Amino acid sequence: MDNFTETSVAEASVNQGQFDVLGVFDNVPPVKSSPPQDIKPPPSMKEQRKEARYMVPWRVAISVKGRDSYYGRIKDISLCGAAILNELNLKNGTSITLNIHIPLLDRGREAKILIVHGKTTYSVYDANRLCFRVGVAFVKFEREADRAYLEKHLKNHHVELPDYVCRRSTDQAIVLR
Repeated sequence: MDNFTETSVAEASVNQGQFDVLGVFDNVPPVKSSPPQDIKPPPSMKEQRKEARYMVPWRVAISVKGRDSYYGRIKDISLCGAAILNELNLKNGTSITLNIHIPLLDRGREAKILIVHGKTTYSVYDANRLCFRVGVAFVKFEREADRAYLEKHLKNHHVELPDYVCRRSTDQAIVLR
């Protein structure tokens, strides 16, 4: 099997003797594959995010309209918003408050909690993770210094995700070139 030769389906079936008894594949040309082509997204699918995105596993408490808190994890975050994994299926445009738990890199110090007000932009069920993924657009940081802290922390300690058109729930990205 070291020498691979191109054969048609008909030849392969004749060589094996048991397939294509009716001669269906007699005129089938050899099968060839072509190299992968660069896939360009349609203009409507162009990346619309303004800020770099970072993948982080931070915990977050979600308060819906000032009521009960629910808990989840941040999947990815930027200075303008975040994708959050949680058990809630929130409607688009829902006002929420996030308490983002940023673990410190030094032992012996408490974690930093950022309070951010936002609105949901989408909610989809992620079958691989058995939870909802909710997009949140940040509207206002409780303290303006928190935005600067988040920016500095992300840029100094995390790797920026590449621009992409579509992210599957398996975290495989289609990268624009």
